[in-house]
Amino acid sequence: MSIFKPLCFALLSAAALCLASCGEDEPKATQYNLSAVQPGENFTDPRDNNVYRTVRIGNQLWMAENLRYAPNGYSLDGAYTWDERPVDLTKIVPDNAAVIEVIDHLFHDPKYNGWEVDGTPIAPWVEGFLKQLKRGRMTVAEVRENIKYLNPAFDDTLTVRLLKYAELPEARHKAGLANFEKTEKENGGYVAKNGFLYTFAAAQRVAPEGWRLPTDEDWKQLERTLGLPAREVERNEAWRGEGLATLLSVGGKTGFDARRTGGNLYQREAGNFYENKGKAWYFWTATSTMLQDSIPAAYVRLSDHFTTKVWRGTSRVANNYRPVLYSVRCVKDLK
Repeated sequence: MSIFKPLCFALLSAAALCLASCGEDEPKATQYNLSAVQPGENFTDPRDNNVYRTVRIGNQLWMAENLRYAPNGYSLDGAYTWDERPVDLTKIVPDNAAVIEVIDHLFHDPKYNGWEVDGTPIAPWVEGFLKQLKRGRMTVAEVRENIKYLNPAFDDTLTVRLLKYAELPEARHKAGLANFEKTEKENGGYVAKNGFLYTFAAAQRVAPEGWRLPTDEDWKQLERTLGLPAREVERNEAWRGEGLATLLSVGGKTGFDARRTGGNLYQREAGNFYENKGKAWYFWTATSTMLQDSIPAAYVRLSDHFTTKVWRGTSRVANNYRPVLYSVRCVKDLK
């Protein structure tokens, strides 16, 4: 009798057993629960009148759009648009109007008592110089030369104030806004559709009153409410929940509408690394941690185009040259 048939039977039986055992090890597709999901009322941020859709998921109310709030200094305070480069602080210099404002503010500072010279206030001269500057009849250099002649101490203090001009809130706002508007024009209006990309430090400060940057636990609560099994919820540095990203992304049945906005991702090199627009979404959580006992990091959630799962893990918040930038969603508890 030929051994071919018994051998074939044995091989086929082994293959069948292997397939059966492999099938038993594969996780079953998650059956998500959408009964606790319903649209919320729109929220208007009183700081800038931006309006956000919201979605109720269990006992949480989530923004259904990425945050678009700009802090005073825009990127100088940690809120960037796509492909935005840092502001060159050395180029933040006061124009005539700003110089006049600084001089006027310093001149009327009560602790200097009018900047008297030998008991005589210099007010009439300084006010006259400023009028001539406003009319274009004197330059800033000429005004400062005359002030220095009248009261060298005043000019010394003015020099310090002007050197610190880039630190003034109004100067930071002006420079940050100009850089933002220039880059938004170049990128086709990224923020209006996708929200700002924030540093981790900024992400912890920008939530409207009554809202917060969600913690890692807030995200886990959302995932549990949707029916992600506990063993999947707790997995770390891993892709979890087949189909979860589909539910949370734009067009998904939850209405959470996470947009694939990309981010300025971590890399060792100095250059910016804006990547994955249209392919992936990245969200900061408020939960910070340390890598290797000394490297600042934070928990994040992300999804990429090659999977329907959601990654739970950590991300460095910066390299030695620049911050990492991700999107922000806000959450609040419902009673």
